[in-house]
Amino acid sequence: MKQEIYINMDDSGKLSTHEQVCVYGGLIFLSKKDKDKFITQYRSIIKDIRCKYCKKECNHKCPEIKNTNIKATDKRRLMNYIKKYCVIALVINNNLVYNHILESKGAKGRFIDYAIRRVIKESIKNLIKSKKINAYESTKLIINIDEQSTKNNGYYNLKDGLFEELKHGIANYNYGSIITPIIQGELTLSLCYQNSANSYVVQAADLLAGTIRHKSLQALTKNDSNYEDLSKFVDFKIILP
Repeated sequence: MKQEIYINMDDSGKLSTHEQVCVYGGLIFLSKKDKDKFITQYRSIIKDIRCKYCKKECNHKCPEIKNTNIKATDKRRLMNYIKKYCVIALVINNNLVYNHILESKGAKGRFIDYAIRRVIKESIKNLIKSKKINAYESTKLIINIDEQSTKNNGYYNLKDGLFEELKHGIANYNYGSIITPIIQGELTLSLCYQNSANSYVVQAADLLAGTIRHKSLQALTKNDSNYEDLSKFVDFKIILP
């Protein structure tokens, strides 16, 4: 049997001169059983609170509860549950990104691709280091990202680039060296862009991303370059550039 890694991500904020940070929040599960267990409980909490956000009769479809429309008390309840699982964060400080990247749609897309690959790779390396997965076993990696994210930032061959770096490493042609691969065993990779309305794990990632963005903006006002407050609920984080 293959070991499984499920990574579910959503973004908050844009890579732009008009915003200070662009962030991604994510949840990692190491089995379908754990993912399904999370969904069952998360859905139960949503069902318990969603009537507060609906002004229609019960025969109408309930509105999606998102980071932008949820009350603080309900958000804390959901976040307290989410924190029981493996949480990852990617924070891009737009103030430190080169202007020629921020001013080009293509360059922004390539930078976001790089950033997502980086947080996924480093998260997997962290899982290997902590012996939660084995680099030499066959691995099935499933990545789910909110489809709305692609409209904001665009992705350039994210799946192929990620597979290449995880399985084959990176050749540095300028220096004649190769950065070694991370996964030594067989690797299968699936990348899906999902409508958050149909995915509770992506909805949870949306809630995470909004919380990470809020904490990141607070860190900038306090000149906290290590974003220490994120460590209270994030298991692993990457700060770029």
